[in-house]
Amino acid sequence: MNEWLLIIDGGATKTACAIVHAESGEIQYTTALGGSNYQAIGVVSATEILRTLLEKARVFLQEQAIAKIAVATFAMAGIDSPKDHQIVKAMVHEAITAAQLDIQILIIENDAQATLLGVTAGQAGALLIAGTGAIAFGFDGQHITRSGGWGHRAGDEGSGYWLGQEVIRAIFRMEDGRGESTILQEAVYNYLGIQDVTELAAWLFRPTYTNAQLAKMGAFLADAVAKNDACAIRISMQAAHELVTLASAVLNKMGYQGAEPFHFYCNGGAIKHNPLIIKIFSQEMNSLYPKIQVSLCQHQPIHYIIHRTKRAYDHR
Repeated sequence: MNEWLLIIDGGATKTACAIVHAESGEIQYTTALGGSNYQAIGVVSATEILRTLLEKARVFLQEQAIAKIAVATFAMAGIDSPKDHQIVKAMVHEAITAAQLDIQILIIENDAQATLLGVTAGQAGALLIAGTGAIAFGFDGQHITRSGGWGHRAGDEGSGYWLGQEVIRAIFRMEDGRGESTILQEAVYNYLGIQDVTELAAWLFRPTYTNAQLAKMGAFLADAVAKNDACAIRISMQAAHELVTLASAVLNKMGYQGAEPFHFYCNGGAIKHNPLIIKIFSQEMNSLYPKIQVSLCQHQPIHYIIHRTKRAYDHR
């Protein structure tokens, strides 16, 4: 039977779409657009991104012998409450209706939760995602527990946005004479094509500014750490400490006492692309919980969301 799985991974920075053969699990089509977190860009803009992606999916499916979608998973950033779920559900249904897609089973859930269920293959485990934001989910085999992910205004310490903010703050402190010298200034100025701190301030307050753009500033930390920049090392170590606090919080919520072996997975650019952060995070977690195995996810989140969707298909 030529049935399909449709996967939408709607993050804050990028929204990826994949169409997968339901039986084999092989990816047949992929495409992507910008971030679709409605809390960051608004309902109208987020819905338009979904509509565009689903229209592309419809064109692909029309070329197939059968266009039936057995299971569709919309793993969306910004689903933090029942109200958020209702808002995103309405967005998804509007986009599906516009594309006239035939979907048998529809799953709409937080993107990190969907990734967790995919990476653990339904077994007990926990997942920390430190991308633009920072969130942790724990799964004991039956119940899902969450900590963090409340957005940059509420915290998101250790996230890409937080890192970017710390980098920018360090530059302003340096320019004011309130803080230490750092090579992060040169990296940021070169990237933005600016000459001084007044242009940096203007960049921060321009109409087209987004949180995802600020999060990119954190990417300069790893190189600065490798060059022994004290400021970059301090920021990276603080990020690791914050992420340990977040990870410990979700473990405490799920009642993990440290007596049994347990897998803790990590994903997201903020932690994967900075060796010092993952090193300190792993060391502190192993000190607190000797039987925990910390592992970096080796694939993009959509890979695990595909696994989550395939499991839902197989267990219909």
